[in-house]
Amino acid sequence: MQCKLFKFCFLVLIIPVILAGGCKSDQKGKRAPGLLDDSETAEIVDRIETIKQVYHLSPSPAEMLDVIDVAELSFDVGLLNPVSNIDNYLDTKSKTIGLGIYITDLAYAALFGRHEETLDYLDVVHSMAEQIRVTGAINDELIEKARTNVEYLDSLFNISNEAFINMLFFCERNDRPNTVIMLSAGAFIESLYLAVNMVGDGDQTDYIMQHLADQKYALDNLMVFAESMREQDPNVAAVIEDMNPIKEIYDGINIVAGTTTVDTEQATDDQPKKLVIGGGSKPILSKKEFEKLKKTTIELRNKLVTN
Repeated sequence: MQCKLFKFCFLVLIIPVILAGGCKSDQKGKRAPGLLDDSETAEIVDRIETIKQVYHLSPSPAEMLDVIDVAELSFDVGLLNPVSNIDNYLDTKSKTIGLGIYITDLAYAALFGRHEETLDYLDVVHSMAEQIRVTGAINDELIEKARTNVEYLDSLFNISNEAFINMLFFCERNDRPNTVIMLSAGAFIESLYLAVNMVGDGDQTDYIMQHLADQKYALDNLMVFAESMREQDPNVAAVIEDMNPIKEIYDGINIVAGTTTVDTEQATDDQPKKLVIGGGSKPILSKKEFEKLKKTTIELRNKLVTN
């Protein structure tokens, strides 16, 4: 029963990763085409298809950050967890959560096309993945691919996504749901941390606020998964306690009913015609709730990075 629950969760969490990766090239033409081709994305999708009847997981850094229009925002290196902090993580829990944090910082740097930082964080992710024995998730081939594609934003972002996917699949194949929970928790908290710090007075404020509210469902999935492992692993129990204050905030926000709409988006030269589904019920984050979420997220994230 435990194994089936883990596999169900893996499917729930991995699908947004693929969807996020597939949406990158649509962002207002900001990115030059990379050297990676569609066959590589198709290969990942094929891997999903082979297990889609049986698996589960949690939101990826790519899914959390991909909605941001970086043309209207500035990269802030001060938000990143310094690579020098790697020496602070001595036990399994802190290393695994730290890896989730670093893989998110890798995605953030890649999203803004920061070549040097992307490669630095890829090296840190590689090192930490080896330390927690997620063997082969970040291999020499992937690192070389990043260095070869360093000028291409799409490619860097896809590589950061691939690194995260590889880790999740390794954990699934080796029956390590506790690692998945801690890794996903670190990635989720860091993604929230980056997002709450990007909310300002610009045109994207309302959009990011709604995106933050929507993470209620992602957090609910992750916490259900974690609860299934609480008794088996004290590290998972500790993660649940760490994240409960954030869950309490999300549990208290209003869900507003709406009308579901279905529109047809016209085909273009490089994109087929597709349906766009919108509306429906959605959570709403008030200003007061946002301020509480921001404060709580920053406190937890800073606790995790300083161990």
